[in-house]
Amino acid sequence: MILERVYELALPRVSGKKIKEVRIGLELMAVELDDSSIGVTYVLRKEIGHACSALPQAGSLVGKPAEEIAGWALKGKNVIASSMGLAVLNSVAEFDKLELLNNTSGVDAVFSIEVQPTDTVGIIGHIGPVISRLKGKMEKLYIFERGMDIPEQVYPESSQPELLPDCQVVFISSSSLLNGTLEPLLAYCTKARDVVMVGSSTPLYPEAFIGTGVSMLSGTRWLPANRESILTAICQSAGMRQLIKYGEKMSVRVKR
Repeated sequence: MILERVYELALPRVSGKKIKEVRIGLELMAVELDDSSIGVTYVLRKEIGHACSALPQAGSLVGKPAEEIAGWALKGKNVIASSMGLAVLNSVAEFDKLELLNNTSGVDAVFSIEVQPTDTVGIIGHIGPVISRLKGKMEKLYIFERGMDIPEQVYPESSQPELLPDCQVVFISSSSLLNGTLEPLLAYCTKARDVVMVGSSTPLYPEAFIGTGVSMLSGTRWLPANRESILTAICQSAGMRQLIKYGEKMSVRVKR
């Protein structure tokens, strides 16, 4: 399981650290550790269902061992707890040691992947920025979304086993790590030469993805200097378009 690999790689880096702050908005959440590291993940509101989203630990999260909360990524009782655990894991990635595309930060993976005019491209999740940047560059585009309210020209999740094997390039929302759908999705990408993980929930641990079929990770490093702006914006229900100016985009190749 990919999340287990991420957890094992992150464990030495979270050991001994504590939770300094937690902010949960309608779109995103942030966790700050006592060494000023910050991790941000999506809040999958539509996947909470009818279950209670309240955390029994609410009000007592600050000061808890980061290692304990990181474990929620694997055994969280709902997507809120799982997201919080992943935020902790994301916060301690070894950003300074990553081999970035073009040796620079700020590179968007969407612009770095070669998409040919004859390609069929799949996008898991209705990711607006990715869709707009790919427009007109391929022969076919399949956008997949889960849930009951599927937009027009978007395919339901049930179509993935049939259509994903036809795709040469696939972009997968990193939220798939939170709802447990990533591994099944990768099993359908049998003809893809590139599979890209995108979104703020992407854990920048390329070693964890070796041998999985994922070829690139596109995530974000959240800058401690912007902590007040990040935390305030999330509390006021900011989305990624509003928050990204406080972070640093990073795209990393996964070794074959």
